[in-house]
Amino acid sequence: MHDQTTRQELLQGSRRSTSVPVNETNKFREVFLPLIIICIACAPIAYLLSLLITELILSQECHKRVVGYYTVWEQKKLTVNQLENLTHLIFMFALIQNDGSVKVNEGSHTTRAYDMKEVISMARKSGSLKLMMAVGDHNANVYPSMLSDPVKKENFMSSITQLFEDHDIDGIEIFWMFVAEKDKVNHSKLIREVRKHLTNLKNSKGRNENYVLSTISSRYTEYREHIYNNEVLKHVDFLTILTHDWANINKHVGPVAPLYGGPKDSIDDGMKYFVCQTKQPSKLNLGIPFFGIQWINTSLPIDDDRNQLSIPTKAGDKSYSYFFWREEDAKAFFPSEVSWHEKSQTPYMFQNNVFYGFENEKSVQAKANYTRIKNIGGIAIYAIDQDNKNILMNATKSVNLCSREDENKIQYDCE
Repeated sequence: MHDQTTRQELLQGSRRSTSVPVNETNKFREVFLPLIIICIACAPIAYLLSLLITELILSQECHKRVVGYYTVWEQKKLTVNQLENLTHLIFMFALIQNDGSVKVNEGSHTTRAYDMKEVISMARKSGSLKLMMAVGDHNANVYPSMLSDPVKKENFMSSITQLFEDHDIDGIEIFWMFVAEKDKVNHSKLIREVRKHLTNLKNSKGRNENYVLSTISSRYTEYREHIYNNEVLKHVDFLTILTHDWANINKHVGPVAPLYGGPKDSIDDGMKYFVCQTKQPSKLNLGIPFFGIQWINTSLPIDDDRNQLSIPTKAGDKSYSYFFWREEDAKAFFPSEVSWHEKSQTPYMFQNNVFYGFENEKSVQAKANYTRIKNIGGIAIYAIDQDNKNILMNATKSVNLCSREDENKIQYDCE
């Protein structure tokens, strides 16, 4: 009897629990249902807001570099507009003297340096632009000669301090372009010792921020393997891979800085080498030359099957000279005369057995996009005063270098 009563009570309780009072149903309809509808309606807006906030955070966290070289030999004046998109400006050159000391040569070089400082002072008011000086030049022998003499080396270090005093710079670049295999150790030691010197200089001045130190290398196998890249990257803020190389101009007539090419020595091949060896793409810059080269006594077509893309040369003189769009404007070249080489992603012209290799907006954008896709730390423009009407500078500005990836994520198939 007790069990039957209990079962009846449980059934009644069950029936009571499954019934909902009318007032509670109305409350649900009046309060909770509108909230659910609002949430559903606002979901797309919330999603878009989250994307915008993420984009803002990523843009603030993006630390890609845009380095511009500024030369002593060009005539074009520096303007504030040229500096708008730069993170670093490097003045070329502070030269190594016969006694090992470093200075900007008197005369037109010094005048150009001071003109630059005047423009830099205006640019610094609205940004965090770093001013640097490249120490050295295109002569491969200046560093080995200085390092072989203890007195010259001491003069070198002490004069670096004076360079900072005279020009109010934020850092220097060791511009040792053609490092021979026998100089690998001396090159690495020099980078380490200069970093130590800059740290001591910073501490003596009570400066909070480290001075910037950078150096360069070549995309070509015969030079890039002569540097202890991992050891060097311990001490520098960035390493720029100069994608042009005068040492090979007489050997290979063709695109000055081919993005892709044969299995050897294209920009892609060079950048893959450095990234896979160092695992630090964030510390690398891809160099973009703003000049071109013209060769005489040549013929088409470009040989796409060679390790290094090149074209045939005819008998006789095959000399070359620099080529700039601003100089050729007066010669009435038309855009229709410019051809596009698909494999190297570079433009060229061929007229009267003269081959012109150079960069234009399309090729510069291709290199900037490559930098983003491959998660490289930045680009380095050689040189901003070789650009006519800032056409190529504007082309680089049109590409967002930020990849949204971890700064050292490898985007190459490293074997």
